[in-house]
Amino acid sequence: MLNFNLKIQLIENTCLFELAWGEGQQLNATLTYPKTIANSYHEWQQSYLKFYKNSFRGRVADIGTIAPPPIDLRAKLVEAETKFLSEFRHWLRSAELYQIRSTITKIQNANVFITCNSSELERLPWEAWNIGNEFAVADDKIRIVRKPINISKPNTIPIRHRKARILAILGDDTGLGFEAEKKALNSLKKVVDVKFIGWEPGKDINQLKQDIVDNLSDKIGWDILFFAGHSNETNLTGGEIVIAPNHALYLNEIQTPLTIAKENGLQVAIFNSCSGLSIANKLIDLGFSQVAIMREPIHNQVAVEFFMQFSQALAEYKDVHQSLLQASEYLHQKNYIYPSSYLIPSLFQHPAADLFRIEPSGFKQLLKKNKPTALETTVISVLALISLLHPIQDFLLQQRLLLQAIYRQTTNQKETQAKPEVILLQIDNKSIQRIGDSSIQKSPIIISDPNPMNRKYIALLVDKLVQSNANIIGIDYLFDRHHVDNEILAKSISKVIQKSDSPTYFIFSTTFEKIGQKLETLPTIANPNWSLHGEVKTIDGHIPILPVFDEDSDTKPFAYLLTLSYQLQQLANPPQPKLNSQKNLEQNIYTYLQKNKNHQNTILELPRNRTKKLTALSYWLGQMWLHPIMDYSIPPSQVYRSIAAWELLESSSNNYNFKNKIVIIAPGGYDEAGLSQNEQDNHKLPSATSYWLNLQNPANNNTVMIGSEVHAYLVHHLLNNRLVIPIPDIWMIFTAIILGKVSSYYIHKDTSNGKLWLLAFGLLTIIYGLASLQIYISKVGLLLPWFLPSMTFWFYVKSSLSKYKNE
Repeated sequence: MLNFNLKIQLIENTCLFELAWGEGQQLNATLTYPKTIANSYHEWQQSYLKFYKNSFRGRVADIGTIAPPPIDLRAKLVEAETKFLSEFRHWLRSAELYQIRSTITKIQNANVFITCNSSELERLPWEAWNIGNEFAVADDKIRIVRKPINISKPNTIPIRHRKARILAILGDDTGLGFEAEKKALNSLKKVVDVKFIGWEPGKDINQLKQDIVDNLSDKIGWDILFFAGHSNETNLTGGEIVIAPNHALYLNEIQTPLTIAKENGLQVAIFNSCSGLSIANKLIDLGFSQVAIMREPIHNQVAVEFFMQFSQALAEYKDVHQSLLQASEYLHQKNYIYPSSYLIPSLFQHPAADLFRIEPSGFKQLLKKNKPTALETTVISVLALISLLHPIQDFLLQQRLLLQAIYRQTTNQKETQAKPEVILLQIDNKSIQRIGDSSIQKSPIIISDPNPMNRKYIALLVDKLVQSNANIIGIDYLFDRHHVDNEILAKSISKVIQKSDSPTYFIFSTTFEKIGQKLETLPTIANPNWSLHGEVKTIDGHIPILPVFDEDSDTKPFAYLLTLSYQLQQLANPPQPKLNSQKNLEQNIYTYLQKNKNHQNTILELPRNRTKKLTALSYWLGQMWLHPIMDYSIPPSQVYRSIAAWELLESSSNNYNFKNKIVIIAPGGYDEAGLSQNEQDNHKLPSATSYWLNLQNPANNNTVMIGSEVHAYLVHHLLNNRLVIPIPDIWMIFTAIILGKVSSYYIHKDTSNGKLWLLAFGLLTIIYGLASLQIYISKVGLLLPWFLPSMTFWFYVKSSLSKYKNE
């Protein structure tokens, strides 16, 4: 809505009209002020006073003697009103003012702030100027409001977190009655807090004055000051209000408490009393936002009717100007009962202040107030949908982990673990080739097809590991089918179990086919009574969540059993795998842990390893909310150490010592590795891991992460309780919506500092981004999404700035 400032100056018999708007635009016009306007106004005023004569809310004796009514005073008043308005409007439609009228009506929604330099002009009913009629523009599209010549800095309104408050001062009620106004104010108590103070028979006048001063100075602050009673204009003291019979207060006398009230948030003053022009000028000059007054003496009943309509409009959450216009229109419709009364009310407003309205309270009103627009609904729906799509989730996660890796490197926050506990003994292409080289091996093993892997070769590796003191050996190969060398491998493993003085744990691979059939190592190779069997399939980018502790639960993940075996080695007298055992080894371990109350020392009791209700619900929704992720921002060199199978076999027996290390025998990247062509053991290399490899070797062109490397990361995370919980994007998007709405509110309150808001919110976005990077690395281990929530927040910020820039 555009604001026009129309200054009207009376110099002798000439009126100067100055219209200003926009960025320095201005129009000037000069118009003769005819005597007929002043005369017809005086005639109308006399008729008005004679008709209403009794029960005015002010003193009118100095205006003239009122003679007894010899004729129909209502008819005389209507005639005088019609004549005066006809001449007044005819004068305003003069050709000299055409360009001013045309300019104003070109804007479909405009406020015209009228300032007059003389009381004679100020008394005229400028609100009755139907500017739009000439150009077929509706009256409600152009709102006329008044502004005094002298005006101070506008009131800065503090942010409210409470209901609006009204201070109602009820003055001398001699010849009047305030019951209807009390009732109207009490009807507002659902949406505002109201306090009444005023004169009562027998009350000390000085105490009454002190009550008025103390309440105006209330630190909690008021939003609306309401006065009902007798009042009058004064030339030097800002007007007077009669607070008790024969006792008045001048506004100059209470200027200090009025100023305190303004500084504490008082915005609106409503004087439902007579002749308030000097009161309005004084209060606006003090910095009040809006003041509603009666320019002429007002009959008591008219004042009551006016305020009842005015308060009803306020209760409907209309602003002060809309409420005044609605009440004035009601009086206009009742012109046959209260002639000319609709011409009396006026609103003075500080041009830099927003119009006050009672803000709705309560949850329903809050929802209604913050109901999203069509554009907001569309944008937020798109962002929410994007956040729920797995391909986009995976892409954003990859980019975030890459950023976390860069942040680790830049801030030098790598982990300090000197030697990885995980050793990857990888059978790579070179190992397959060298095992068949007769120049290297006296009795070479020929591996023409590594799928399935030669059992005799695995047996050689097991023997070599045992010579190197390995006591935790995971085998990431599935021995679920009969093979010509199965017996050789079985003997090698059995020999280790039989001769070992300390516990040596073997963990074998198990998995389920798509049809649900369980594939596991044959018991002739590894009997569950003396070996462990773990699920080797992993969820890309996520850590398997351990179900609530249950001895009869499904097979535990491969990496969990590796980690548990390592932790058992640190405990006193852990279960010893024995060939003659008649009970499942895993069950023996659970019994041992329960009996010795050692759960808290193992991963089985890590609370973040358990399935959460929200996570379980997210699975049902097709999401993975709060499911811990693989932290590939950690350099591989701090997670595991790779040794090629050929290096171990061709080394001397004392070159390696694998005691208390977790050793995984696994494929080393050859193409045939995996369960089938569609479920390869070779995964796409994460961006973060690629970053670390390129730092070590800029010529690196590796694009594959081997399945055993995934298991190594899992073991590392479990051993170090490094379980990063991702907060769902959709949750943070809704949080960003709330923050965006709050930010829009502050922008609305201070639209002149758009660039500063942009800078402030930009810095906050960067700070949030850096904080989220640090929180991820910290022990808290939370992944707070940044990209989509930031987009959501900035959508609201930019929309808010654009919206208020266009207003």
